[in-house]
Amino acid sequence: DLTLNKTKKTQAQKSALTTAIKAFNANPTEEAYRAASASIDKAASKGLIHKNKASRDKSRLAAKLAN
Repeated sequence: DLTLNKTKKTQAQKSALTTAIKAFNANPTEEAYRAASASIDKAASKGLIHKNKASRDKSRLAAKLAN
């Protein structure tokens, strides 16, 4: 079914996004920040998350990296 395939794809993409963010939170390095930021941008461009949420998430990661 088309809906089932779309659901699986969306879940996989959201899972990849969450994994990237968790990897950064576990080890906040510049490299992990770049990977998480790219993952967030990719999710926003695909419509998986809203652009404002993407901006907010990236801002929070940047603040954590700065401290």
